[in-house]
Amino acid sequence: MTQPPDNNTIHDVAPAQEPPFALTLPQRQKVVLVMDLVESVRLMAANEVAVIDHWRGFVRYATATVLPGHAGRLVKSLGDGIMAEFDSAREAVAAALTLHRHFDAANAILPPDQKLYLRAGLNATHVYVDDIDIYGSGVNLAARVASLAGPGETMATATVRDSLTDGLDVRVEDMGECTLKHVAESVRVYRVGAAGPAPLLVPQEGYDAKFEPTLAVIPFASMTGDPETYAIGELIADTVIHQIGKSGLLRLVSRLSTTALRGRAAAVPEARAYLGAGYVLSGTYLLQGTRLVVFAELVESGSQRIVWTERLAAPHTDLLQIESEIGHAISSSASRALLSSEVQKATVQPLPTLSSSGLMLGAITLMHRATFSEFTRARQMLGRLTELHGRHAQPLAWLGKWYILQVAQGWSADPKRDAQEALSCCERALERDGHFALALAVTGQVHGYLRKDLDRAEKYYEEALACNPNESLAWLWLGMNAGFKGESKLAADATERALSLSPLDPLRYYYESLAASAAVADGRYERTIELAKSSLRLNRSHSSTYRALAIAQALSGRSDDARKTIQHLLELEPSFTVGQFLQRMPGSQSAPTYARKLADALRSAGLPE
Repeated sequence: MTQPPDNNTIHDVAPAQEPPFALTLPQRQKVVLVMDLVESVRLMAANEVAVIDHWRGFVRYATATVLPGHAGRLVKSLGDGIMAEFDSAREAVAAALTLHRHFDAANAILPPDQKLYLRAGLNATHVYVDDIDIYGSGVNLAARVASLAGPGETMATATVRDSLTDGLDVRVEDMGECTLKHVAESVRVYRVGAAGPAPLLVPQEGYDAKFEPTLAVIPFASMTGDPETYAIGELIADTVIHQIGKSGLLRLVSRLSTTALRGRAAAVPEARAYLGAGYVLSGTYLLQGTRLVVFAELVESGSQRIVWTERLAAPHTDLLQIESEIGHAISSSASRALLSSEVQKATVQPLPTLSSSGLMLGAITLMHRATFSEFTRARQMLGRLTELHGRHAQPLAWLGKWYILQVAQGWSADPKRDAQEALSCCERALERDGHFALALAVTGQVHGYLRKDLDRAEKYYEEALACNPNESLAWLWLGMNAGFKGESKLAADATERALSLSPLDPLRYYYESLAASAAVADGRYERTIELAKSSLRLNRSHSSTYRALAIAQALSGRSDDARKTIQHLLELEPSFTVGQFLQRMPGSQSAPTYARKLADALRSAGLPE
């Protein structure tokens, strides 16, 4: 009988090894087509039965007519998508373009919000094949590439493009290197066929991502048709363009280009077709003696939906004033309506259907709101932008800002990690554009606000302003940084400069909140109270505004008001304490006397220790 081996005995027998796994499926070179229905979830929710019926008809058409006609094989059909394989890139492209046209007849009678569009991705790759499916990383890449296609578009990789002759087989546009989710390296992507009604990418040869909605301001038309008063319409347009241009969040078409559309019945669709404007601001005016009456309206050019309209009146000399009443009223109201329209789209539409400008504007706005769901949505938008525009610095800079705000709002599970993520985003942004002022300013915020290195932060703010003296956020944060260091005059001057540079900014409350804190450092408590209350009228959920207001009220002898403000603060942050305030404040170490002064003010107003 064999004895069990002694545990102390050394044996020369090598441990058994499992043989390496070998896949026995045959491998073939194929062109993989992935095609799905755009916004299928929303469409199903609105009219499930009709959408299912349309989709079943599409699958029958694909399997019975199109795929056999182009030597293709249906690999799988899901509830809102199909995957097919081809031996030829030309046949695969021809099949995709044919399938795109299937819903044309239905779309001709469907309302705009119910139209059916497909998006497609193509990749030529080696795949493993069996009787029912195909496998391999190249299959997944086709699906990733499809996510870059707008409604009605087909995107393809370089391996497909290499088998096509531009203009003979199909029109091909180079969309550049794109960053795809879960794909380690960037991928060169091409659009085959015409652009759809809402492209997500722009061609490589003219790559200039539009991160701002485009507005065309058409010179206003005289209601009487009197040529002698035409200068008034031009002056209204010039005044509005000058005011709105200060915000930096809208892309404005030159008035020299919009003048040609003045008084034309088809001005709105022409502004979209020839000027690329998503919104058109126009109107009419009437001169009644010495009184000027203006009728203005803002229209979304695609849907021709009126976003905003208003009647205004002022003395006819108003337009000659530096601070024109009519010009300011039109500029502020129209810009707020436009931005609100874009943000509304960003909150309700699926990310793949949003334009880059909608994604950017929505992300910037939602990340500064105080609800966690909106803040999370902003992160998703910025992630989408970095996927679509991996070569651009702007989305990365704002993503860095998002991580800073996550720490500032108290939502970070690991502040040190988020500080590193923010810094990484800024470094990547500066790799793409070393002179991008916003990225330099956000880098300063990482060092100043998160790492408490105020001197290093100041250097980044100064570098940002050297690159762009009108970067309002750099001025704003420079002022805050100076306040933390106890440099009261610089704090006040820099934040007031930021306010003047961004008079119509949708984040006005944020500017006013930080300017209020800087005014405290300068001992201007009345100005602090004014700015804080104005900020709270725009956003009552920003906790740091309440802190600045309570401090100013306490230091100016308004004890009862200060205690009420602290109660509002504790409703937003029930666990907030004086100790947490000192821990968060970047200047608690570099300017301890000033920090204690602020802490004592909060303590006297009733903030728990």
